[in-house]
Amino acid sequence: MASRKLYITGGIGSRAQGEGFGPDYELHNHTAYCETCAAIANVYWNYRMFLATGDAKYADVYERALYNGVISGVSLSGDKFFYDNPLESMGQHERQRWFGCACCPGNVTRFMASVPNYMYATQGDDVLVNLFIQSSAEIATDNNNVTIAQTTDYPWDGKVTFTITPDNEGEWALRLRIPGWAGESPVPTDLYTFTSAPKQPYTLKVNGTSARVLDGDGYATVRRTWKAGDVVELELPMDVRQVRAHENVADDRGKLAIQRGPVMFCLEGRDQADSTVFDKFIPEGTAFTAAYEPELLNGVMTLSANAKQILSDGTVKDVEVKAIPYSTWNNRGADQMAVWIPEAAEYARATPAPTVASRARMFSEPTSLTSDAPAATSNLQWAWGY
Repeated sequence: MASRKLYITGGIGSRAQGEGFGPDYELHNHTAYCETCAAIANVYWNYRMFLATGDAKYADVYERALYNGVISGVSLSGDKFFYDNPLESMGQHERQRWFGCACCPGNVTRFMASVPNYMYATQGDDVLVNLFIQSSAEIATDNNNVTIAQTTDYPWDGKVTFTITPDNEGEWALRLRIPGWAGESPVPTDLYTFTSAPKQPYTLKVNGTSARVLDGDGYATVRRTWKAGDVVELELPMDVRQVRAHENVADDRGKLAIQRGPVMFCLEGRDQADSTVFDKFIPEGTAFTAAYEPELLNGVMTLSANAKQILSDGTVKDVEVKAIPYSTWNNRGADQMAVWIPEAAEYARATPAPTVASRARMFSEPTSLTSDAPAATSNLQWAWGY
């Protein structure tokens, strides 16, 4: 699944028929099914695989699904839902208040209540940290009770501070997951790759001093004698990086996705000067500027870049584009949207020049008809079902 059938958003299940997987590498964007319930199941499944193996690669997958493919299924107002979560839209998709088969609303509500379960795990007296969320947790190990308070603005910021308060001072290991996206791998397979390396590695300090760390299984492990008030500071690189899909993913050839931290971004029409998306392309290596906008979409990080636009006559001009987190699209009405953005003009689709047909509009009823056109009136009324 993770090497041939996983969408970059953490969604799974490309086909509406049977709500299931298609053949290997069938990852169409416009017709992607990616049922909200399937993304939730992806978290459940990978969480259990993590518990069975202790390997952080499974947490990498469920974090991706959580921050992208799951929460895209519910509106920011909390009362509208996507059954399917496409990675591209021409404006025909919108969340609904309810469904005849209403599995997604109920699944979302119970899932959100379960998120604390996926943050921590224990093995003997050791504590493993899989998700970074501002919180306070009381954790029972084999021979101790440990309170861990996380302070962070993750996923917008990569700095996470942990205040450790064990009931009993003693030696044990704190294992912090270092996400694959902080290094070389968007996912723990060759399905997706970054086009560039991170600008700097993660850093880890204990009580203000660089810690002696053991790396393995996706974790940075610090083993020491812990006492109340110890402070651990983890900083993950939050570079904006472009992602390329495996060459066998036909729909993504010539396109790149945009990722910052665990969050996938998309272009939505209303954030572009001309309200269009599909005529834009962003070459590999383009520099992005990240900015937090507290008044936009309940407060999100946005990305801006100088990109290109192909015009109907085949010429290309420079334009600025703005990207928002994929999970927040369609909260301002139906619009064009794309996660995978062409990297060159030949993969972009120019907006056609206006024609009589494209400018035509259907009226609910004839508004003004001249007295010498009774036949036309009759024909229009018949054609419109009057």
